[in-house]
Amino acid sequence: MRNKCCNFFFLNLVIVTFILCFFIRENSNAQIHAKNKTISGSGQFGGASISTPKSPTLYPKRKIKSITYLAITEEKEWVNSIGKTIKGRLIAFDQGDKIKFIPPTIIKDKNVRMLIGNKTYIFPLNNLNKENREEILSLKSGFKEHYERVKEDNKKKISQ
Repeated sequence: MRNKCCNFFFLNLVIVTFILCFFIRENSNAQIHAKNKTISGSGQFGGASISTPKSPTLYPKRKIKSITYLAITEEKEWVNSIGKTIKGRLIAFDQGDKIKFIPPTIIKDKNVRMLIGNKTYIFPLNNLNKENREEILSLKSGFKEHYERVKEDNKKKISQ
């Protein structure tokens, strides 16, 4: 009799457990957010999942910007009128136009442009010492003369 009673008790226990688990259950989902990952699961049957968000708004693509400078000189030391030394390259404001025979702009509004490290700076030409000013002016006239020679040579080739 006791054996039948135990079997009946265990059978009732299994049925009640089955009813509680599958028919009367409530959703008990838990979520934990940790460093752009979501760990979630209901806890039933030991199930859990880890998901990584794939929203394009979270991580927008970065655009790479490329800048090209026309370096007139190599990196050298430039001295201002009070003796302070700056190490950098003289760069042009624009590249000019080879087709129209326009030389690059080295001096613009009495200023020069220099590349120091990876950053450009604009300095007044009068702030440089006399030797540096003369060097920049000779570079400007040299470019202008070169473009004039090329223009004349091109005219001679066309006329022949």
